[in-house]
Amino acid sequence: MQKEKRRYRRYRLSLPMRFVVISGENRRRCTRFFRTRTWDIGLGGISFITPRLRLDGLHLFYDLIPTVRNQILIQIHLPDGGTPLTALGYAIRGQIVRVRQRRAYLVGIHFLQVSQAHGHRLRKFLEAVDRRLVGSAGGPRSVRERAASADPLVKEGIRS
Repeated sequence: MQKEKRRYRRYRLSLPMRFVVISGENRRRCTRFFRTRTWDIGLGGISFITPRLRLDGLHLFYDLIPTVRNQILIQIHLPDGGTPLTALGYAIRGQIVRVRQRRAYLVGIHFLQVSQAHGHRLRKFLEAVDRRLVGSAGGPRSVRERAASADPLVKEGIRS
């Protein structure tokens, strides 16, 4: 069994988001905003589905030099209706998946920068989600037990 490397728990939540890729080699070069939904979210990052890894000529991971990572500016719309939560991160993992019989990519993003206010807001939101999970499961359980059970907040519809 492979040991979990994440520092923070991820929650399977489908939230509206948009992102822009910024070149690691030339910060003035970036894509337009692309809309999608989160696949999962945690204090340390998110993952989302995208139909392509190269968008507007920029690869999600890097340009020409693999050791110089591109950055991704992310805006996530939380259900509280406030301003979008904004974070800067980089792609750390990509996996081929099938969505509606088509090839797509599940991309994991590690947060590099989140403002203190947005970090606090995200923490409060995820704590509320965690309370709902514990309450709906009939009482407190360990994180391992909760992760092993089916998450009732999963939404299957993915729009790219």
